[in-house]
Amino acid sequence: MNPTETRSTKELFRAWRSGDAGAGQSMAQRFADWYYAIATSRLGEEQGRVPCEAACQRFGEGIVEVTESRALVGWAHAIIQSEIDGVGARVTDGDEANAYTGHKKPKILLRGARAELPEEVKLLEDVYSGKANDSEIAERARALGGMPLGVLRSRYRVKQWLRDNRNVPFEVAPDKPNLDRAPLPLYESGQMKTPKEEGDFEQWMLTDLDLCKDIAEFAHFAIALRGGLGEMLDEARAAGGSRRALGGVLVLGLVMILILVIGAALVAGWLLLM
Repeated sequence: MNPTETRSTKELFRAWRSGDAGAGQSMAQRFADWYYAIATSRLGEEQGRVPCEAACQRFGEGIVEVTESRALVGWAHAIIQSEIDGVGARVTDGDEANAYTGHKKPKILLRGARAELPEEVKLLEDVYSGKANDSEIAERARALGGMPLGVLRSRYRVKQWLRDNRNVPFEVAPDKPNLDRAPLPLYESGQMKTPKEEGDFEQWMLTDLDLCKDIAEFAHFAIALRGGLGEMLDEARAAGGSRRALGGVLVLGLVMILILVIGAALVAGWLLLM
């Protein structure tokens, strides 16, 4: 997302409808990043690629039919939801290595963090795996700030450790977590109470430019935590093969698709009005 673009999604939409091509490009970037964050968090980068691309294509083709800004986000969210549903449920485990993780599997990196931050990583394992009950999680979180702050704080401490000690290029790892993001670990772990609550959170993501980035850059690690980290293994033996990073190229391609289709739709709209 463009950090210098301060207009809301609805404001960008209205400006685009009025003929502002730059607003259309910013809107395309925002929705592409949003779709990528949702698809990657739920399914992982590789499995989430096809539904993300399909959602972007449908968005670009259908946006010209949307006339009310208040209907935009719900309409757009229904697209990515249906594409993800067509692939399957949220993945419950994974260990996908790529250039972003330094060609090391996330579980290897998280085990390293666990050696230095045992309480924080154990709390995240309990929450993300869903194997501990609420009272056990609350007890473990007490020394870290209680619930839900302790879980959010642990997540960012682990991100900071991975950034500082394993060169994982996280951009969002604040020292003082924003309490508005307290539901974030519950979303990443698939532990929200209802599909509506999860959908509402995803739609809220569009209002927080850093939140989509935060979720997307931690997605590989969140998926690894869902399945648990297991015991320490020899890093060279456990690392195995690696995959090339697709994230930056994928998002750029999705943005270009949206810009081209939205631009064509805008031109067609002008021609109809002439």
